[in-house]
Amino acid sequence: MPSKKRVIKSYVSESEYCEIKAKSQQCSLSASELIKRLTLGHEIKSREDQQARRELLKINADLARLGGLLKMWILDDDKHRLDVEKLLKDLRQRQKELCEKVMSL
Repeated sequence: MPSKKRVIKSYVSESEYCEIKAKSQQCSLSASELIKRLTLGHEIKSREDQQARRELLKINADLARLGGLLKMWILDDDKHRLDVEKLLKDLRQRQKELCEKVMSL
């Protein structure tokens, strides 16, 4: 049974070919699928973007966990002051990491 799909040919230079192949690998797509999605206006997500989003979600979860611990210790009396100060330092470090990840996107 013959395929109902149509073939479109396009001529590209060697450097263009290499760039298309690299971008298709970055997105885990074939070159054909990448070109089709781009020309039809579909959103293309690279593996790096997906990895960065996972890292941001992990950092966000860490911040939420640390914030919950901080709230618990603040409600307790003054005996956990050193723990709270260490937690605040950790929170600042995680916020810095989060900002760095966001800036890299």
